[in-house]
Amino acid sequence: MRSPAQAIEHVRALVERDPSLQERFYQPDDPALFRALMLEVARDHGIVAADAEAAIAAGQQASVDADRDRLPPRGWLPAQARWRDRDLVLDWAYPGSRRLCEPFFEASMLRCRSKPFNRTFRYAAPIDALAGWLQANAGLAPTGFIFHMSRCGSTLVSQLLAAMPHTVVISEAGPIDAVVQARLTRPDLDLAQHAAWLRWIVGALGQARSGEERHLFIKLDSWHALALPLFRMAFPTVPWIFLYREPLDVLVSQLRRRGTHMVPGLIAWDAFGFEAPECAEEPEAYCAEVLKRICDGVLRDFAPDTALLVNYQELPAALWSAILPHFGVACGADDRAAMADVARYDAKSPERLFTDDTDSKRDAATDRIRAAAGRLGERYARLEAPRLSR
Repeated sequence: MRSPAQAIEHVRALVERDPSLQERFYQPDDPALFRALMLEVARDHGIVAADAEAAIAAGQQASVDADRDRLPPRGWLPAQARWRDRDLVLDWAYPGSRRLCEPFFEASMLRCRSKPFNRTFRYAAPIDALAGWLQANAGLAPTGFIFHMSRCGSTLVSQLLAAMPHTVVISEAGPIDAVVQARLTRPDLDLAQHAAWLRWIVGALGQARSGEERHLFIKLDSWHALALPLFRMAFPTVPWIFLYREPLDVLVSQLRRRGTHMVPGLIAWDAFGFEAPECAEEPEAYCAEVLKRICDGVLRDFAPDTALLVNYQELPAALWSAILPHFGVACGADDRAAMADVARYDAKSPERLFTDDTDSKRDAATDRIRAAAGRLGERYARLEAPRLSR
């Protein structure tokens, strides 16, 4: 009988050679069904039951191979990123043949990583290893980037794009954020290498799994507007859009339930080359200052040849009238019908029909929120000018 480590390597080699076997192992949600399937497949391939049992046991122990560098076969995605000393390490997951259709990448990865298959067969390696891996597993080149002010329709845009059958949409992926903020942990990381890391992580996330995908769209976190110079260095010709909304509406939404970037101390501002906003004890003023920084980052790097500014009030029609033409993507009648159907539902909670809450937001605005929004009036006007001149 092989040792548990030898047994799992034996089974792993079998799985890595056979994509159809990966898909079969991925299907069960029940650990008992997964175990039965693994024993059946092992028997069919001449692997003794004792070795298969040892492989299952080895894979289910979190400590086994926890820090052993290993890159996956084609079809896997980097699910999360973590620091191990000075190495940014990527943990991978197999997502199956199903398209990523959840509103956020994290939700898709939670679903994938809960599968017994992904708990048994784990892969992890430093990001520098991607350079070689991508030579054999090239991802789609990005079609367009989606930057946004927050609470302004960016999730709707990503869900509409995902309604088109030949697209890959990655929405607010944690591994991209880890790369964007990498210089906080690695201040010695030079800009050229930082841009290479960003190209590699986008390439790894943009895998075409069915072979039918033609376009890759990346929706970023709102604070990534502060890292636009990094994105422009890594992808100088890729078009991008910035979604924005009346500051009053955004502030009301954020103060009801603040995002990560709106809570003092949760976003490392020095990772973007900024000092943290002051007025942390005044939520309205702090949130307005964060929005100001985001808008300033976009206005600083706006270039009409590669950038498009889109107001929330233009959605969803702006998808087929402005955004897709800006990205150079044709939109047929079937695509438009699919997107119109998706637009009927709440983007963050697709089980609910969409209801416009603009009026209720404005009715809920306090005097302090209105004063904070007023300080953003000049930025909003500057964002509006290119759109109104189109």
